[in-house]
Amino acid sequence: MAFLGIERFLRHEFEARALATALDRGLIDRLARSGATPAALAALTGLAPERLSLLLGLLASGRVIAPAPDGSLALTPEFRAVLPCRDLLEAKLAFLDMVSDDLRRLFPAFIDDPARFMTDARTFALFRYDRCFAVTPDNLAATRAWVAYTTCLTRYEAGPILDRLDLAAHRRLLDLGGNSGEFAARACARAPWLSATVVDLPVVCAIGRETLADRAEAARVAFRPTDMRCDPLPEGHDLVVFKSVLHDWPPREAADLVARAAAALAPGGRLVVVERGPMPFGAQPIDYASAANLVFAPFFRDAAFYREAFRRAGLVAVTNSTIALDMPFHIIAGVKPGGPA
Repeated sequence: MAFLGIERFLRHEFEARALATALDRGLIDRLARSGATPAALAALTGLAPERLSLLLGLLASGRVIAPAPDGSLALTPEFRAVLPCRDLLEAKLAFLDMVSDDLRRLFPAFIDDPARFMTDARTFALFRYDRCFAVTPDNLAATRAWVAYTTCLTRYEAGPILDRLDLAAHRRLLDLGGNSGEFAARACARAPWLSATVVDLPVVCAIGRETLADRAEAARVAFRPTDMRCDPLPEGHDLVVFKSVLHDWPPREAADLVARAAAALAPGGRLVVVERGPMPFGAQPIDYASAANLVFAPFFRDAAFYREAFRRAGLVAVTNSTIALDMPFHIIAGVKPGGPA
């Protein structure tokens, strides 16, 4: 999982900001082709020698670049290894820029007044679900901003998660809160026998159809515009998944969504919840990269909450495992009694 190596280049704020600047100014593209002298990089970036020296120094401190034997500058092997995940790197850098500003400006509210923090933070102004009902040009533009970010995360998280799901046992996937359909499409790509239905709000579904339009899996991924909190859920699916969805909702609503999903699940089918667990305070440093999750820390739950919700929903054979991605993810699975003898 080469993409996990991205985190090491985001640990320190100023080194990460230098990396974002280098990406934006074409310096990384130039060094990806071959080593270059400071003079060549100065001509490329238009920076005065002393300003370029500052940028290069920060990149060297962050282990993005290092001197080559011929005296030129080159990308380090560690950075080259994560460069194929550039879309994820740039998405995280942009998101960190926003959330770190929110945490700096509003830290007292983050600690003692979560409601005010959410009201005042740009982060939560981005995730405006109230703009996801009416499909209008303005709502599409506003929603695309956060859907692009969550889609990029799922593009990389889906693989290791799907490695832990037995798709061979299933034929119809219901992806609740399935966003752009990225997770469903990747499941279908792995399992040619699988079809999928993605449930999300109307604007998100419209963006999802656009996102998957040119992919082979699009023919097997249907979008169902639905408010899953109150509208009837599609039935007849033998695998129902919530991936990074339930933390968005308070405990009572999250447990109710589990119960609604279990009711819609075909007898003998399996419900799976994939969620980040609590922040690993004390187990690892909370650095600049952690800000992308720290801003949501109050909403991440222990797996025990979901296991109890499964039990109350009547699911059996409940299991949970943990996978370490950018932080620990829980995978909780349970089976609905019944089905073929």
